[in-house]
Amino acid sequence: MVSERRKFMRFDVSLEVAVKASENAGDYFRGVTMNFSRSGLCFESPPVTFALKAPMELELKLPDNDTFIPVSGNIAWKEQFEDKCLIGLEFTEINKEAKIQILDYAYDRWVEKNRNLKSV
Repeated sequence: MVSERRKFMRFDVSLEVAVKASENAGDYFRGVTMNFSRSGLCFESPPVTFALKAPMELELKLPDNDTFIPVSGNIAWKEQFEDKCLIGLEFTEINKEAKIQILDYAYDRWVEKNRNLKSV
């Protein structure tokens, strides 16, 4: 039996992400979240060279809003592909109200999706 290591449920949600390319650079590259939880997120980006456990700064676009919020975290895992990269980020800092707003948005989409599956 495989043991689930995650403490919190993850919700599939697509949010725009702007990732700071390096500590010294002001440039950002774009990505999109795959899922979101209370403790972290997974996002897809162009191929990157960030190391595991490296700190990362990014900005998330709030759902149904044009506002971006800053998020800090450490890379928990990374899967590098030829044309893209999946990164699991464990939060170290995120605005509490924004996190609640994103989780509410993701939960509502999850309920709607499961409700539609039951009606089929």
